[in-house]
Amino acid sequence: MKATARAVPNTLPSTPTAQLFGHEGPVRSLKFSSCGKYCISGGHDRTVRLWNPTRIDPASQSQQIGGGDMISDTVFSNEKILDKIPHALPIQVYDDGHTHPISAIDIDNTSTKLISASEKTLVITDVISRKLKRRFQGHTGRINTVACSSGGDVYASGSYDGTVRLWDGRSGSQTPIQILSDATDSISSVKILQEESAVVEILSASIDGCVRTYDIRRGMVNCDNFGNGKDIALTCVSNTSDKSLCAVSCLNGAVHITERSTGALLNTCFGGHTAGRYSLECSFTSNDKHIVQGSENGTTIIYDYVTGDIVQSLEGQRRATCTVACHPHLNDSSVVITGSYDGTAIVWSNGNPKYSSFQ
Repeated sequence: MKATARAVPNTLPSTPTAQLFGHEGPVRSLKFSSCGKYCISGGHDRTVRLWNPTRIDPASQSQQIGGGDMISDTVFSNEKILDKIPHALPIQVYDDGHTHPISAIDIDNTSTKLISASEKTLVITDVISRKLKRRFQGHTGRINTVACSSGGDVYASGSYDGTVRLWDGRSGSQTPIQILSDATDSISSVKILQEESAVVEILSASIDGCVRTYDIRRGMVNCDNFGNGKDIALTCVSNTSDKSLCAVSCLNGAVHITERSTGALLNTCFGGHTAGRYSLECSFTSNDKHIVQGSENGTTIIYDYVTGDIVQSLEGQRRATCTVACHPHLNDSSVVITGSYDGTAIVWSNGNPKYSSFQ
């Protein structure tokens, strides 16, 4: 397990720091909490797990090489060293209400409400008490993607049935606030965009090749078609912290960078990752300088989206890295977690010892 660098700045991940150890089977979804101290993972084993990814589990049997020294990139060229990556500190396991594998997760800004998708059901769990709070049902196909407003007042779920449903997190009503049904194929990604605490836009990507922006206040929808008459499926949409740019990951291996307000295509990144079979995620780093993109060959590619160049390749996972999560804080932009169908979830950093210490 190693990082292949091309003049990598210190703000990029280069070293495996910890692993989220505990899931049985593929790790399907990863998210950081808004404070950056915690992360959640959703697995094929029907569990959602809460972690502190930058603290090492004292009970872990894994030991750092060299008596606690950071593991070097050269040492990690040996895949067997995976067993030596220390385990991140596990905090809690949530399995109530999950009857099928977890396909998507999110957490509100207060880190008190956990949102997870299990087949056609949206499950809301109290993070502290672990108690099931609500189950929302109504989709006729598997839920692929979920999002939560900052205060947990609105939940969004996007499904294989081609709809995005908005749910009232305060009343808990089983009747959706709104059903967005403009897509002609499966919804692969959904985002809730806010101004202060108000939900203003819903952003969705679909297998039909379109990114749709729903203006909730004006009742309008704008559609950006990336297919241009061709069969190009979209697997993920991500936006910069100021919401000015979007990254759109496609099944044909392209990552398009667009201006969100106009839909203008600014650049396309490709050639570093492999795609074609799996729904792969992408995400901007917290400093908005790079795109982190999963890959079907087990690597994770980091692009400079201005030039389109590959600046980093995180290697070692053996199956598709379908999910990625970037630390939300600017000072921790080097911290990235990659989740794979091989059952591993690796925390990467720039090698700073603070990310692997007993704090």
